Amino acid sequence: MDFLKDLLQQISEKTRSATAEVEKRLQELKEKLDQDKDGRPDLVEKALQEAKKALEEAKARLAELDQDKDGVPDKLKELSEKAAQAAETAKAKAEEAVRLLKEHLGKRDSQA
Repeated sequence: MDFLKDLLQQISEKTRSATAEVEKRLQELKEKLDQDKDGRPDLVEKALQEAKKALEEAKARLAELDQDKDGVPDKLKELSEKAAQAAETAKAKAEEAVRLLKEHLGKRDSQA
């Protein structure tokens, strides 16, 4: 019985020792990752800063593209307006073609 008790005691001590060693190494790793000691890993902070910088650059680029500040890039609006004008022109030409075809068919029917 003493043998089992001693074995259990040794296992318990080794477990506590291993746990303490793991906690110590984990703390060392945290300290290496957080050089400025603000509680956040520096790598995460760097990634966050880069994301913020990219967002600001994207906002600045959008502002350059949207001079009238209506939320739509000006060139896109210009292209949209040109496409709408082209569609109106095509519609007008199609209507004219239909009108001419009807006139032509009407003349043809009256000649027959």
